[in-house]
Order: sequence, then C-alpha cells, then structure tokens
Amino acid sequence: MNQILRKLVSQSLCGVLLFCLTFKTTQNVNLCADEAAHKDHPLSGRKNPSPGPDDIDKFIRVDRIAKTVFIPLAATFNDANHGMNFNGHYKGRAIYSVPKGWKVTIHFKNMSPVPHSAVVVEQVMARKLQVGEPYFDGASTTDPMKGLKKDEEFTFVVDDIGKFAIACGFPAHSASGHWIALNVTKEGETPSLKLPASPL
Repeated sequence: MNQILRKLVSQSLCGVLLFCLTFKTTQNVNLCADEAAHKDHPLSGRKNPSPGPDDIDKFIRVDRIAKTVFIPLAATFNDANHGMNFNGHYKGRAIYSVPKGWKVTIHFKNMSPVPHSAVVVEQVMARKLQVGEPYFDGASTTDPMKGLKKDEEFTFVVDDIGKFAIACGFPAHSASGHWIALNVTKEGETPSLKLPASPL
C-alpha cells in the first residue's frame, strides 16, 4: 500500500512539474514572438492621433444598394503599438460589423518600410504566430505571409456569421496585436464601425 501511495505522489509531482515547465515555455515563446515582431520595426514618426468615434465616416463607406462595405486600411497609421496597427488601432479595439452575404472591399496601404499585409481569419487565429489562410475566398492581400510595401485592394463576400479578424499575416505581427475585429452579423442588420473613445 505504501509503495502504491509513493508511486501516485511521484506521478502527481511529475505532472505538476511538467505543467509548470510547459506554462513557462509558452510564456517565453510568446515573449520571444512579441520581441521578434517588434525587432527592427522603426516607428513611423507619425504622431497622428488614433481615430475615435467622430472619425468613423472616414474609415467605412456603405453602399446599401450594392450591399458592399468599403474599408480603407492603413498599416502603421501611427506609432501606436510600435507601429503594429491598422488605422491607428490594434488588438481588436476597432470593430467592423457587416451582415452576412454582403461584399467587403478593403483598400490596403502599407505606410511603413516594414512588410505588412491583411488577411481575414477567425478571431482565435489572430493570436497565433502564423494566422493561416484567409477564412473567406479572396479575403487577403497577395501572399500575406511575405507582406507588402505597397497598396492593394481585395474584395470578398462574408458568407458565414461569426467573429473574425483583419490581421497582419506577416509571422508574429498579429500575435503582437496587429489586428482589428470584423464581426459578421445576421442578414438585415446595418454595417457599422465602433472605435474607442479614449486615445490608445
């Protein structure tokens, strides 16, 4: 009986130790990813304030007849989050909502010498080192893992309801916060954009 108890205690301690080591390793990986993403990323030098509620009309245009939403998307709009932002926002703090079945046209512009891109993925993927393929057909810039140093426009149809992200597809960028939210709502609702009132 004593041998059995000792064996059970030993196994439990090993399990706790393994969990602690795994947790510590995960923390280190996330920290390294964040440092790697920001390494050699020059601040843009642009002191533009991040847009707030009064600026919404500048960052979304709705064509109700064509059922299309137009989104201008600037990577490194300003220095927020070390330049890892879209239109001055990051970590999902800007929230676009588009009804299912509508088209979305994104005009992407990279304002940084560092490669950036845009790809629409499920929101849970935005926190990964590599965000993967676009969820909707055509919902990304060309070769998002390599990034762009130019402008590009792409159009796609949101045909599934859910929580998504417009993320930078360059490895580790999205994991460091370079993403904003895109929620696909039920049919019949009105497209919208929510921006935080307080500066970032």
